[in-house]
Amino acid sequence: MSVEAMVAALSASSLGEVSWVEAGVPQVRGVVPLVRGGRPALAFTYADEAVARAVAAAPLVTVSITEPRSTGGAFRPLLMTGPPSLVEDPDGEVYGADLLVQELHRYPPSRIFADSPLLQREHWWYLPRLIVEIEVAAMWPLAARTSGEHYLLVVAEDATPVVHVARVQQAGPDRIEVVLEGDVPAGPAVLFGQDASFPDLERWSQWRYRGHWDGAALRVEESPAHTGLGPAPGLMQRWRHQRELQRRCVTAIPGPGRGGRRR
Repeated sequence: MSVEAMVAALSASSLGEVSWVEAGVPQVRGVVPLVRGGRPALAFTYADEAVARAVAAAPLVTVSITEPRSTGGAFRPLLMTGPPSLVEDPDGEVYGADLLVQELHRYPPSRIFADSPLLQREHWWYLPRLIVEIEVAAMWPLAARTSGEHYLLVVAEDATPVVHVARVQQAGPDRIEVVLEGDVPAGPAVLFGQDASFPDLERWSQWRYRGHWDGAALRVEESPAHTGLGPAPGLMQRWRHQRELQRRCVTAIPGPGRGGRRR
């Protein structure tokens, strides 16, 4: 696949995943993949500073787009891998110039905070970002996740995340058997699932089963407290979520960027 086709597929995608290995343990996070300079880009708010820095510190990361809902005609399920780099944007200038319109188009909740100059001024803390770009060294086609039985299996092979789409065949409290294409080496692993309310994306849930992949099944060591999308939030829950997001962003944004935006 050409770089142009990769960019088109990314631009036509909805939700995706970023996978990396941290201290020998595979990690996965649901993301909204964006494009900057012909590369996949992830624009984390400062509320997720720890995640952004962990992803950027990994020697190699993968970005996968496997969600077929709310996608455009150029969308293709795809796996991209390469080294990451971090662009710190405490004033939101890079994000505002290169990524804001993409996010407003593809992630509707962002419109609450930044859909006009007035909203951007009021929610100044939403614009500063930690932008992780991936220099794509290789890419492969990937299966789409078309049902609740489909998960992302990520196995740590040294510092490399080995990523496959897996269909759960049989699940028990201590062992989950899956069907996937190809062989995956044994190692520490995570089985990652996510779901969202399309097309508004107001609700977005992510969950993980952690354990050891033995070549045929995941021996579960840690299970999520909840799976699935869950009920729609009420008005008070929405307000609390927005206030918490603001608090975490304001706390983490470096002083100069924060002070400049407050005026």
